[in-house]
Amino acid sequence: MHNSRFFETNGQTIIFKPYQSNNNRLNKSPGDAAAPTATPAFPLTPWEKPMDLTAPDSPMFSTISDRLMRSFTSIFITCFALLLGGCQTAPNPGSTGSSSNQKSDAEVLRVGVAANMPPFVFEQDGKLVGLEIDFAVALANELGMKVRFVKMKWSDLIPSLRKSKIDIIMSGMNYNREREAIISFTAPYVQSGQKALVLLKNASKYPMAGFIVTTKAKVGAEKATTGAFLVESSFPKASLKTYSSAEKGTEALMNEEIELFIHDAPTAYWMAGLYQSKGVTVAPPVLSRDLMCWGVNLENQQLLSQVNQILAQWSATGAIDSILTRWVRL
Repeated sequence: MHNSRFFETNGQTIIFKPYQSNNNRLNKSPGDAAAPTATPAFPLTPWEKPMDLTAPDSPMFSTISDRLMRSFTSIFITCFALLLGGCQTAPNPGSTGSSSNQKSDAEVLRVGVAANMPPFVFEQDGKLVGLEIDFAVALANELGMKVRFVKMKWSDLIPSLRKSKIDIIMSGMNYNREREAIISFTAPYVQSGQKALVLLKNASKYPMAGFIVTTKAKVGAEKATTGAFLVESSFPKASLKTYSSAEKGTEALMNEEIELFIHDAPTAYWMAGLYQSKGVTVAPPVLSRDLMCWGVNLENQQLLSQVNQILAQWSATGAIDSILTRWVRL
């Protein structure tokens, strides 16, 4: 097993790392007997177990620092420089590459993405880029297929998968039990969590999770995301406003239409690095512990098994780290 790596700041760790598990259910094949229901396939989601409202962070995670903010600003600038000569990019949205005409539909992996979630998936110079795009290209290569990216709204991803309009969702999606009832999740490939974007002038009001979840302020989240689910279930006094993208939500924060914006940690840190000069930062507490997975149609157990085998190989060889480090500093 290769060494897990973490973001580091002042000798502590924060919440973005390749996922490693000893749970055999994550690697079982479709023909294996089901595990006892008392042993969940994934850790409980934040709304299924009590949240520690007094801890500024869990032992796994650390608070943000000036050093970390400088790091993310540097990462943002560096990645766009690398896009011109180093980072792997994908064909234009909807394209299957130069030799796609030689491939039948059965040999094309249709990957559903929402192109507004940096650093997972976003557009740069008319091309889809991001860590999920690199993962999708690598996955298609492993499967001996061509990749076709199908760009759509986040809220359309699961309905499109269920109608077999796409083969797999690769768009920074977190596992939760509600989604698991209608789609199959692959083994998790990274562990993350929810964080709150806040204006620097208000950051001192939210040193611990309890101050965030009990706020009476207006709180934003991207529609139909884990962040939105978390606010709905765990912020009893807040007024939730949803937005079509992290960009729109961050703009609302800067315009003081909301006081907090909840999103996946990698996206939150990316947006904070992008808008640091406008006073956007990330509040210290981690609000959940999430597992990121890819989604497959419930009826496509063959693809699910193939992808899980590839993920196991990548975990053993460190290939997951290799792709992650193109977009985030591990």
